[in-house]
Amino acid sequence: MSRVVGIAAALAALPILVVVLVVGGTPAATATGTPTAVTSASGLPHVIAPSKAAATAIAYAEQQLGKPYLWGGTGPDAFDCSGLVMMAYQAAGLSIPRTSQDQWTWGPQVPASQVEPGDLVFFAGSDGTATSPGHVGIVIDPATHLMIEAYATGFPTRASQFGTPAAAAGDGVVVGFTRPRAHM
Repeated sequence: MSRVVGIAAALAALPILVVVLVVGGTPAATATGTPTAVTSASGLPHVIAPSKAAATAIAYAEQQLGKPYLWGGTGPDAFDCSGLVMMAYQAAGLSIPRTSQDQWTWGPQVPASQVEPGDLVFFAGSDGTATSPGHVGIVIDPATHLMIEAYATGFPTRASQFGTPAAAAGDGVVVGFTRPRAHM
């Protein structure tokens, strides 16, 4: 909570309205026209989300950590990758397509150099291709290549790396990124 108070105090010095709120049980601070700070109760890095929608989606996904993978799952007790993404953005007030393939084409796509927290990261996955990705995660920290994903049967919903040699099988080669909040 002290980080949120510090952020709120810093933002209060700016000539804008500062509002402190709770997003999905995660303390957050927001101000008109500024990013939303999301602090992590689960040990994930401190994230400055670019919008309230991205902050809410990240907070929702974080609350699902540890829940089992279930193909076709949309919660509340188990998820598949695209079901987790769909429900995270539904919590933020945005209806997005159900499958990773449809989420990819729904876009809009963003270049890797412009990825922000809350964007989606896509992979071919075991059942997809580079043009029709079969796996998706929610970017938490683009600088450290960290995402939240519902990976596969036998793996709980987790935070993991993407696009690096340390990434799980299938998560090393990124197909691309999209920005759901652009639809708001």
